[in-house]
Amino acid sequence: MEVTVIAQQTLLYGHIVAFALALATIIKEDVHLLRAKRIDSASLRATANLVKWLLLALWVTGVPMVMMDIGTDVSLLLGKPKLITKLIVVGALTLNGILLHFVAFPMITGKTRNPNKAAAIAATLGAVSITSWLYASFVAVSRIVAPYFSLYDFVMLYLLALVIAVSFAILVVRNRLELLLKSSDDLTGTSAGQRHRLSALLLEVENAMLDLGGTHRRLRSNHLAQQISAHQRTSPSVPLMNRKMSAPNRKHGREETSPGRVSSGRSWFPSV
Repeated sequence: MEVTVIAQQTLLYGHIVAFALALATIIKEDVHLLRAKRIDSASLRATANLVKWLLLALWVTGVPMVMMDIGTDVSLLLGKPKLITKLIVVGALTLNGILLHFVAFPMITGKTRNPNKAAAIAATLGAVSITSWLYASFVAVSRIVAPYFSLYDFVMLYLLALVIAVSFAILVVRNRLELLLKSSDDLTGTSAGQRHRLSALLLEVENAMLDLGGTHRRLRSNHLAQQISAHQRTSPSVPLMNRKMSAPNRKHGREETSPGRVSSGRSWFPSV
């Protein structure tokens, strides 16, 4: 088996896997967006980033396959309407993805002043995106009808699908997106107000704790001052009390020495 055949089969396999992942991711995000109660900006950005890399993978795997198929003779494309249609659809997907990335997503993930306009743009570009991905999958599997379709037929069918999808998006999806944008703006405003009130409350609590700490320190200082004052008042009276208690002891001592004279042979009675 030639290396060229293996390389072409590997590129084809990678191309199909990248396309399948991109289509599944887009359908999942569109369904989630239409069923959600508010716009999940983080999920939308993650999906957009993933699809961007998958679209790049489609170009990286698709261009070498085209070069292997027709070589460097571009005139051979005229006899391959299916291949030309695929290039047109992928080109439209790339341009639409750029517009989604830099125009629609910033309008619906941020705070917009005109929800109606933002919803209309997002719905239109979203309809072009999902229609192009689905039509690209149709062209990829159109082996049975491809011999009966000219380039004109492929392109007109693509344009018809775009008209139907964009009309549905403007009439139905736009209103849904507008409601989501308004509710998201209300929630954002409410959240900002709640964060402001919470910050003010935390500041008040912190001030109250500081005041309580100051009050506790003042009370402790006053208590220590009272203890020191009481100690200073009671300390000088101790010697005085000792002196008062010593006087009866000395008198009692003298009385205790009188029997000493008796024991020494002296008479207690006066002599005559």
